[in-house]
Amino acid sequence: MKIPCPQCGGDVQLQETTGFVGCPFCGISLVLDLTGVRRHMLFRPRHGQADVLPLVRRWCDAHSVLPPSRVSRPRLVYRPFWRYVRLGQSCLVPAWPTIEHRWTEVPVPNAAQVLFDPSLVRGAEVVEPSVAEAAARSRAFGEDAASTAAGDLVHVPFYDAQATIERLELQIAMDACAGRVYSNRMPPGAESHRTGQAFALPIAILGFLGMFFEAMLIPLAWLAAIVVAATALALYWALVSGLRRERSTVSALDGFDRSAAQK
Repeated sequence: MKIPCPQCGGDVQLQETTGFVGCPFCGISLVLDLTGVRRHMLFRPRHGQADVLPLVRRWCDAHSVLPPSRVSRPRLVYRPFWRYVRLGQSCLVPAWPTIEHRWTEVPVPNAAQVLFDPSLVRGAEVVEPSVAEAAARSRAFGEDAASTAAGDLVHVPFYDAQATIERLELQIAMDACAGRVYSNRMPPGAESHRTGQAFALPIAILGFLGMFFEAMLIPLAWLAAIVVAATALALYWALVSGLRRERSTVSALDGFDRSAAQK
Protein backbone atom coordinates (compact mmCIF):
# COMPACT_ATOMS: atom_id res chain seq x y z
CA MET A 1 0.00 0.00 0.00
CA LYS A 2 1.28 3.47 -0.87
CA ILE A 3 0.26 6.91 0.41
CA PRO A 4 1.35 10.38 -0.76
CA CYS A 5 3.73 12.24 1.54
CA PRO A 6 1.95 15.35 2.92
CA GLN A 7 5.13 17.39 2.52
CA CYS A 8 6.70 16.44 -0.84
CA GLY A 9 3.95 14.35 -2.45
CA GLY A 10 6.17 11.32 -3.00
CA ASP A 11 4.74 7.83 -2.65
CA VAL A 12 5.48 6.23 0.72
CA GLN A 13 5.31 2.46 0.87
CA LEU A 14 3.43 1.20 3.94
CA GLN A 15 4.06 -2.12 5.60
CA GLU A 16 1.47 -1.59 8.34
CA THR A 17 -1.66 0.53 8.73
CA THR A 18 -0.54 2.20 11.97
CA GLY A 19 2.73 3.34 13.47
CA PHE A 20 5.68 5.42 12.30
CA VAL A 21 7.13 5.69 8.83
CA GLY A 22 9.67 7.93 7.09
CA CYS A 23 9.40 9.43 3.61
CA PRO A 24 12.27 8.13 1.44
CA PHE A 25 12.25 11.36 -0.63
CA CYS A 26 12.18 14.28 1.80
CA GLY A 27 13.02 12.40 5.03
CA ILE A 28 10.02 13.68 7.01
CA SER A 29 8.84 11.48 9.86
CA LEU A 30 5.17 10.50 9.68
CA VAL A 31 2.76 8.91 12.10
CA LEU A 32 -0.13 6.81 10.85
CA ASP A 33 -3.48 6.21 12.50
CA LEU A 34 -6.90 5.26 11.29
CA THR A 35 -7.78 8.89 10.54
CA GLY A 36 -4.91 9.65 8.18
CA VAL A 37 -1.24 10.57 7.95
CA ARG A 38 0.19 13.29 10.22
CA ARG A 39 3.53 14.96 10.58
CA HIS A 40 5.56 13.80 13.57
CA MET A 41 7.73 16.44 15.23
CA LEU A 42 10.10 16.45 18.20
CA PHE A 43 10.78 19.39 20.53
CA ARG A 44 14.41 19.76 21.57
CA PRO A 45 15.18 20.21 25.30
CA ARG A 46 16.43 23.60 26.47
CA HIS A 47 17.12 22.52 30.06
CA GLY A 48 19.38 19.80 31.42
CA GLN A 49 19.27 17.61 34.52
CA ALA A 50 21.15 20.23 36.55
CA ASP A 51 18.24 22.66 36.10
CA VAL A 52 15.65 20.37 37.68
CA LEU A 53 16.42 21.03 41.37
CA PRO A 54 16.54 24.86 41.20
CA LEU A 55 13.39 24.98 39.08
CA VAL A 56 11.56 22.65 41.49
CA ARG A 57 12.62 24.94 44.35
CA ARG A 58 11.28 27.94 42.45
CA TRP A 59 8.03 26.05 41.84
CA CYS A 60 7.75 25.31 45.56
CA ASP A 61 8.25 28.97 46.41
CA ALA A 62 5.62 30.04 43.86
CA HIS A 63 3.11 27.59 45.34
CA SER A 64 3.91 28.50 48.94
CA VAL A 65 5.42 25.18 49.98
CA LEU A 66 8.74 24.39 51.62
CA PRO A 67 11.63 23.37 49.33
CA PRO A 68 12.02 19.64 48.64
CA SER A 69 13.95 17.59 51.16
CA ARG A 70 14.69 14.97 48.50
CA VAL A 71 14.60 14.79 44.71
CA SER A 72 15.47 11.57 42.89
CA ARG A 73 17.71 11.49 39.84
CA PRO A 74 15.68 12.88 36.91
CA ARG A 75 15.08 10.80 33.81
CA LEU A 76 14.22 12.26 30.42
CA VAL A 77 10.87 11.17 28.98
CA TYR A 78 9.33 12.23 25.66
CA ARG A 79 5.53 12.34 25.88
CA PRO A 80 3.27 12.48 22.81
CA PHE A 81 0.65 15.17 22.25
CA TRP A 82 -1.68 16.02 19.42
CA ARG A 83 -1.17 19.69 18.54
CA TYR A 84 -4.18 21.68 17.37
CA VAL A 85 -4.63 25.23 16.14
CA ARG A 86 -7.96 26.71 17.09
CA LEU A 87 -8.97 30.37 16.91
CA GLY A 88 -5.40 31.27 16.04
CA GLN A 89 -3.91 29.59 19.13
CA SER A 90 -2.16 26.25 19.50
CA CYS A 91 -2.95 23.73 22.21
CA LEU A 92 -1.81 20.25 23.17
CA VAL A 93 -3.94 17.19 23.87
CA PRO A 94 -2.36 14.02 25.36
CA ALA A 95 -1.89 11.26 22.80
CA TRP A 96 -1.65 8.51 25.42
CA PRO A 97 -4.33 7.31 27.86
CA THR A 98 -4.20 9.44 31.02
CA ILE A 99 -6.72 10.83 33.48
CA GLU A 100 -4.29 13.23 35.19
CA HIS A 101 -5.47 16.80 34.81
CA ARG A 102 -1.92 18.20 34.80
CA TRP A 103 -1.31 16.94 31.24
CA THR A 104 -4.20 19.00 29.90
CA GLU A 105 -2.49 22.19 31.13
CA VAL A 106 0.72 21.85 29.10
CA PRO A 107 1.13 24.74 26.63
CA VAL A 108 2.92 24.41 23.30
CA PRO A 109 6.64 24.90 24.07
CA ASN A 110 8.49 27.86 22.64
CA ALA A 111 11.46 25.79 21.57
CA ALA A 112 13.13 24.37 18.49
CA GLN A 113 11.39 21.42 16.87
CA VAL A 114 12.70 18.93 14.38
CA LEU A 115 11.36 15.94 12.49
CA PHE A 116 11.13 12.96 14.79
CA ASP A 117 14.15 10.71 14.60
CA PRO A 118 14.73 7.92 17.17
CA SER A 119 18.45 8.70 17.15
CA LEU A 120 17.75 12.17 18.57
CA VAL A 121 16.29 10.95 21.85
CA ARG A 122 19.67 9.48 22.88
CA GLY A 123 18.47 6.74 25.17
CA ALA A 124 15.60 8.67 26.74
CA GLU A 125 12.23 7.01 27.26
CA VAL A 126 9.69 7.62 24.49
CA VAL A 127 6.00 7.17 25.30
CA GLU A 128 4.26 5.70 22.26
CA PRO A 129 1.07 7.46 21.11
CA SER A 130 -1.97 5.22 21.48
CA VAL A 131 -4.87 7.69 21.26
CA ALA A 132 -6.07 8.29 17.69
CA GLU A 133 -6.10 11.88 16.47
CA ALA A 134 -9.88 11.94 15.92
CA ALA A 135 -10.53 10.55 19.41
CA ALA A 136 -8.27 13.15 21.02
CA ARG A 137 -9.89 15.95 19.04
CA SER A 138 -13.38 14.79 19.99
CA ARG A 139 -12.46 14.54 23.67
CA ALA A 140 -10.84 17.99 23.73
CA PHE A 141 -13.34 20.00 21.68
CA GLY A 142 -16.60 18.06 21.96
CA GLU A 143 -19.23 19.41 19.57
CA ASP A 144 -16.66 21.73 17.97
CA ALA A 145 -14.40 18.83 16.97
CA ALA A 146 -15.82 18.68 13.44
CA SER A 147 -14.91 22.32 12.82
CA THR A 148 -11.39 21.93 14.21
CA ALA A 149 -8.60 21.08 11.78
CA ALA A 150 -6.84 17.76 12.33
CA GLY A 151 -3.74 18.00 14.49
CA ASP A 152 -0.17 16.83 14.08
CA LEU A 153 1.81 14.71 16.52
CA VAL A 154 4.59 16.20 18.68
CA HIS A 155 6.77 14.67 21.35
CA VAL A 156 7.57 17.01 24.27
CA PRO A 157 10.52 16.26 26.62
CA PHE A 158 10.01 16.13 30.38
CA TYR A 159 12.32 15.31 33.28
CA ASP A 160 10.50 12.90 35.61
CA ALA A 161 11.53 12.62 39.25
CA GLN A 162 10.23 11.67 42.69
CA ALA A 163 10.27 14.52 45.21
CA THR A 164 9.63 14.63 48.94
CA ILE A 165 7.95 17.91 49.82
CA GLU A 166 6.60 18.48 53.31
CA ARG A 167 6.79 14.71 54.00
CA LEU A 168 4.66 13.97 50.94
CA GLU A 169 5.95 11.88 48.03
CA LEU A 170 5.17 13.61 44.75
CA GLN A 171 5.67 12.70 41.11
CA ILE A 172 7.31 15.69 39.46
CA ALA A 173 7.55 16.29 35.71
CA MET A 174 9.54 19.30 34.52
CA ASP A 175 9.03 20.55 30.97
CA ALA A 176 12.56 20.38 29.55
CA CYS A 177 11.72 23.16 27.07
CA ALA A 178 10.07 25.81 29.24
CA GLY A 179 11.15 24.71 32.73
CA ARG A 180 7.58 24.46 34.02
CA VAL A 181 6.97 21.93 36.78
CA TYR A 182 3.91 19.68 36.89
CA SER A 183 3.06 17.63 39.98
CA ASN A 184 0.52 14.84 40.37
CA ARG A 185 -0.79 16.58 43.51
CA MET A 186 -0.11 19.40 45.98
CA PRO A 187 0.61 19.12 49.73
CA PRO A 188 -2.56 19.92 51.71
CA GLY A 189 -2.60 23.26 53.52
CA ALA A 190 0.61 24.40 51.84
CA GLU A 191 -0.54 28.01 51.40
CA SER A 192 -0.07 28.68 55.12
CA HIS A 193 3.72 29.14 54.73
CA ARG A 194 3.48 31.98 52.24
CA THR A 195 0.58 33.52 54.16
CA GLY A 196 2.61 33.69 57.33
CA GLN A 197 5.58 35.26 55.58
CA ALA A 198 3.38 37.79 53.78
CA PHE A 199 1.82 39.04 57.02
CA ALA A 200 5.01 39.09 59.11
CA LEU A 201 6.11 42.63 58.14
CA PRO A 202 2.65 44.27 58.45
CA ILE A 203 2.16 42.65 61.87
CA ALA A 204 5.55 43.91 63.04
CA ILE A 205 4.75 47.47 61.89
CA LEU A 206 1.36 47.42 63.56
CA GLY A 207 2.94 46.05 66.71
CA PHE A 208 5.44 48.89 66.99
CA LEU A 209 2.71 51.44 66.27
CA GLY A 210 0.61 49.81 68.95
CA MET A 211 3.44 50.13 71.49
CA PHE A 212 3.82 53.80 70.62
CA PHE A 213 0.14 54.57 71.13
CA GLU A 214 0.03 52.45 74.30
CA ALA A 215 2.83 54.55 75.77
CA MET A 216 1.06 57.77 74.76
CA LEU A 217 -2.48 56.90 75.82
CA ILE A 218 -2.04 55.00 79.09
CA PRO A 219 -1.83 57.63 81.85
CA LEU A 220 -0.09 55.48 84.45
CA ALA A 221 3.57 55.11 83.62
CA TRP A 222 4.00 51.75 85.34
CA LEU A 223 0.95 50.29 83.57
CA ALA A 224 2.11 51.65 80.22
CA ALA A 225 5.52 50.07 80.77
CA ILE A 226 3.96 46.67 81.50
CA VAL A 227 1.69 46.79 78.42
CA VAL A 228 4.50 47.94 76.12
CA ALA A 229 6.82 45.23 77.49
CA ALA A 230 4.19 42.55 76.88
CA THR A 231 3.66 43.75 73.30
CA ALA A 232 7.41 43.85 72.66
CA LEU A 233 7.78 40.31 74.04
CA ALA A 234 5.06 39.04 71.69
CA LEU A 235 6.72 40.69 68.68
CA TYR A 236 10.12 39.30 69.70
CA TRP A 237 8.69 35.80 69.96
CA ALA A 238 7.11 36.08 66.50
CA LEU A 239 10.35 37.32 64.89
CA VAL A 240 12.49 34.64 66.58
CA SER A 241 10.08 31.88 65.51
CA GLY A 242 10.25 33.07 61.89
CA LEU A 243 14.04 33.22 62.00
CA ARG A 244 14.27 29.69 63.40
CA ARG A 245 11.98 28.40 60.65
CA GLU A 246 14.11 30.09 57.98
CA ARG A 247 17.34 28.72 59.44
CA SER A 248 15.93 25.18 59.58
CA THR A 249 14.88 25.44 55.93
CA VAL A 250 18.32 26.68 54.86
CA SER A 251 20.01 23.90 56.86
CA ALA A 252 17.83 21.28 55.19
CA LEU A 253 18.68 22.66 51.75
CA ASP A 254 22.41 22.73 52.54
CA GLY A 255 22.26 19.13 53.70
CA PHE A 256 20.43 18.14 50.54
CA ASP A 257 22.98 19.95 48.37
CA ARG A 258 25.87 18.19 50.10
CA SER A 259 24.28 14.76 49.70
CA ALA A 260 23.53 15.46 46.05
CA ALA A 261 27.09 16.58 45.42
CA GLN A 262 28.44 13.40 47.04
CA LYS A 263 26.31 11.29 44.75
